[in-house]
Amino acid sequence: MKLPSYTLEQLREAPHLSYSALNTYLNICQLQYFFRYVEKIEPERTPVALPFGTAFHSTLSEQAQSAKKGELLSAEQLTEIFATYFKSNCDNAANLVFKKEDNQDDLIATASRMLETVTREWCDYWNIEAVAMPFQVDIPGTELPLIGEIDMVVAEALPFSEEPVTPCLVDFKTAARMWPDGKADRDLQATVFSYAFEKLTGKRPTFRFDVITKTKTPAVRHFYTIRLPDDYNRLERLIQAVDHAIQAGVFLPNETSFACSDCPYASHCRTWHCSAKSSAAETKVAA
Repeated sequence: MKLPSYTLEQLREAPHLSYSALNTYLNICQLQYFFRYVEKIEPERTPVALPFGTAFHSTLSEQAQSAKKGELLSAEQLTEIFATYFKSNCDNAANLVFKKEDNQDDLIATASRMLETVTREWCDYWNIEAVAMPFQVDIPGTELPLIGEIDMVVAEALPFSEEPVTPCLVDFKTAARMWPDGKADRDLQATVFSYAFEKLTGKRPTFRFDVITKTKTPAVRHFYTIRLPDDYNRLERLIQAVDHAIQAGVFLPNETSFACSDCPYASHCRTWHCSAKSSAAETKVAA
């Protein structure tokens, strides 16, 4: 498989849309989108789960790179790698906030248990075709390209398929509790990433979420899903509608969002109605 010559960091330098931005606008809060992507306000708080999750992703990327060569890093090696990433992420996070019961050492111990479970369950080696694969695709009817990065692409054989192998996009997820059945089939990220991959390669992928729980006894489960042409048509219409709303300056608070308790812009939200001034002219934005 031919891999892109650009990096995600290079793509982020130009105005763009991303899954994270779309998810913020559609599923979290339009006003949070405004503060983050339009006004670019420094977060008032960064929950420690963010640097934890980012460090865990980076660690599993290193495991995937090693596994692609037929090797496997030990849980001890992975824990050292995680600790380095995690401490660096914490140092660079704006206004980092820990939960009362958490501290850095305890979270590293939690990650160690999770990585031990991941290592025991790891199943991809020579079938790994790409790790941390960036993408950029155009969306009909919008000005900005859609960018992102796929954690891992593997080749999998599917029963009763006419193709000898099918590309499978893998996304690593950490979760406080295991996902319920059916969640993957509704997930916007699987739609966005599958759409981009198919546009770039001409191949229809399957999608696999590898969910690792942060519980006392961590568990790993693989959740498979697939997207079809009608899902892509709906995604294009959705992105066009979001783009139109953003350009029109539509940024309303979600008063009952699940994300309110950890909102990085809570004080700005509380006073938003006193000085709301977002207009279409102010919302040419890079997401």
